[in-house]
Amino acid sequence: MEIKNSLLHNADPYRLDLDQTARSAQAALLQEKRGGAGEAASRAEGDRVSLSPAALLHTAAHAEAGKAPDIRREKVEALKARVESGAYVPDSRKIAEGLLKDEAFLAGALSRT
Repeated sequence: MEIKNSLLHNADPYRLDLDQTARSAQAALLQEKRGGAGEAASRAEGDRVSLSPAALLHTAAHAEAGKAPDIRREKVEALKARVESGAYVPDSRKIAEGLLKDEAFLAGALSRT
């Protein structure tokens, strides 16, 4: 099948998008001049993005984690030595308490959002 004389034959999709944006802005200005606020006026202000508090918390946590060094070699080596010598005996009660504290903190932080 062959289509001849297509209006979009050599159309630049980016240019079409710019033309649509310009037409939308002109329509919004015309609507505003006529005294109509509403949707056209809000489009003239531009797009807006709003993040949920949970997303903001995630972003902040990710940024803080990025500041930490990847591997703290001195801690890893010290722990390896203690494990190999048998001197390392983890306290499961302290581990569980720490996990519960972290969970309570995160649950509280997320529920306050």
